[in-house]
Amino acid sequence: MRTFYIFKVNTMFQTFYNDKSSILFKMFNEIYNSNDEELLNNFRLFEKITIPFNRKIFNNYIVLKHKDDLYYNRLDNNHFINKKSEISKLIVNTTHLKIKTNRNLNSFIKDILDTKESVFVIDFANKDYFWLNQINYETLV
Repeated sequence: MRTFYIFKVNTMFQTFYNDKSSILFKMFNEIYNSNDEELLNNFRLFEKITIPFNRKIFNNYIVLKHKDDLYYNRLDNNHFINKKSEISKLIVNTTHLKIKTNRNLNSFIKDILDTKESVFVIDFANKDYFWLNQINYETLV
């Protein structure tokens, strides 16, 4: 299983770090691994880097994308795909999206890719990160 964290990055940081994604990953990793003493300063940095998600709009978007999918369920801000080839859970937060999945290219990543939003995706456990809009969908299928 992989866990992806998806962040909307503000335009200034996006422009500056578009081709320096390793530096952006290091900033997010520092925030993710903060201890209590660093938490407040790192939260301020996080607020500068990211743009909040509109939970209501994003939840409705996911529901509309999967309304005819027999393997889809929703419980509040949690969305589930449970079929033979894919088990995925999307949690919609205002600060980020979180996907737990058994597939690299899963239904929820495809949905986010379809939004044409420029988001930064991180798998902290595997030290994997990328700009979603720079992914070539055809190569992932």
